[in-house]
This record gives sequence, C-alpha cells and structure tokens, in this order.
Amino acid sequence: MVNITYLASAHHGTGLEDPSFDSPADHATRYLVATFFEAKFFLLFSFLFGYSFTLQAKSAARGGARFSRRFLRRLAALFALGAFHAVVLFPGDILTTYAVLGLVLLTARNTRPRNAVRTAVVLFTVTATGYLMLGFAQYAAGGGGIDAAAAAAQAQQATDALRLARDR
Repeated sequence: MVNITYLASAHHGTGLEDPSFDSPADHATRYLVATFFEAKFFLLFSFLFGYSFTLQAKSAARGGARFSRRFLRRLAALFALGAFHAVVLFPGDILTTYAVLGLVLLTARNTRPRNAVRTAVVLFTVTATGYLMLGFAQYAAGGGGIDAAAAAAQAQQATDALRLARDR
C-alpha cells in the first residue's frame, strides 16, 4: 500500500508530481494511505524489532547460548536480505537500517534506563537542531536544490517516451 504510488510513478526521483495522480480522489487516497499505513508502520515495526530483541535474548539465556554471536549472525542475514531487496526490488528498503540499528541496540542493551533517557534526549535535540539548520540553509540558498526547469524537461521526455512506447 505504502510504496504503490512510488512504484507506479514514471517520474519517481524527479521531485515532480506524476501527472497521472492529479484528481481529488488521488490526493485523498494518498492522504489516507499516509495517515493509516505509512505513519503507522514506523512505530509498529520498531516496536516489533525491539520486542523480538528481548525475546531472542531471553531464549538464548534459557538455552545457554551466546546471544551476541547469534544476534550478530541474524543482523548480518537481515542486512544481506535488505541489500538484495534494495538493489533488485525497491530502493527504499528499511531492512538494512534495522540491521545497522540492531548493532546499536546490541551495544546499548545493558545501559541503565536513566542514561538511556538522557542519551535519547541528547540525540533527539542534536537531530532536531541539525534538521532546523539544514532547513534554514536550504531557505537561505533559495530553494530545494532542484532545477525545476530541467526536472520538468526530463519529466516531459519520460512521459513522451512512455506514450510512444504505449502507442506502438
């Protein structure tokens, strides 16, 4: 549901709206998908990833296995699967990100709750400040960095090529 407009678009990556998605119904559909699917999966998948981490740690402890080695092996497999998926199927893959963040989770698993909250507040503040500075820099530079005329010409060429191919 979330990626279908990207995959259906002939102009993904150009910064322009696809001309085939201009009706009010299309905009309403995009809004509903963003609200009910896109915004939900970040929280849901992050929760499931963290919860599975605790389940795997407890399972390893019950079985007397070394959790770190087992989890690193699973992260490597997740990264490989994500990289394959990103190259072959969809460039917006999230699995490689989960694999990298799993390394952070493994490293920080014994952090005290008070220190974890402090670290989270600092990271959130630094990230928010970075995005604000990036926004101000973009505003000061006069735009988003996309040459609208060149992007429009490229989009028109792609549209013409698709129409030509369709009409053959």
